[in-house]
Amino acid sequence: MLKGKCKYCGAKIHIHHLIVEIVTPLVFIALFWKFAPDLVLFAKYAILFAFLIPIFFIDLYHRLILDKLTIPMFIIGLGFALLPNTDIGIVNALATGLGILLLMLVIAWLFEKVRHKEGMGGGDIKLLAAMSTFLGFMNISFILIFASIIAIVSTVVIFRPKDKLIPYGPFLAVGAFIWVMIGSSFLEWYFNLILR
Repeated sequence: MLKGKCKYCGAKIHIHHLIVEIVTPLVFIALFWKFAPDLVLFAKYAILFAFLIPIFFIDLYHRLILDKLTIPMFIIGLGFALLPNTDIGIVNALATGLGILLLMLVIAWLFEKVRHKEGMGGGDIKLLAAMSTFLGFMNISFILIFASIIAIVSTVVIFRPKDKLIPYGPFLAVGAFIWVMIGSSFLEWYFNLILR
């Protein structure tokens, strides 16, 4: 109805605003379908993706992952881990969050020392730590693999100049959503395969 422009000032509204408005309820519906009638788990993952959706677009367009998103995310993830009968306990959430933070800081430091350029930004590291408090050790390990595969395939399929850095946050967000939706089924298949 607005024809892509602000009603009051006539400024052009970027298409990603419309995409966010469409994607967000679809993600919430998918999560409700996955976790209902467990409203605690639904709320937990709805909040996780309420953070990850804006992070996806901010990092995609501006190559920034803001502390004002990742720090509250980290704290809220620990809060959910304290609830009874949750899927990720507080020990797992806290140990994984802090462990990922330290591990990634060391890897980023070593990469910069060896290659003399930044390999992973501080925003990506904080995002991974925050996601870990929601998802725990096992899940975040597979999400890292999924996100890396998606990133590699996307880089090969979508041509990018070699000197242009590709933000990693969007791939982490997509990998997390895929894993939350099908991860339990994948793990069941995987362990049945290796234990035969």
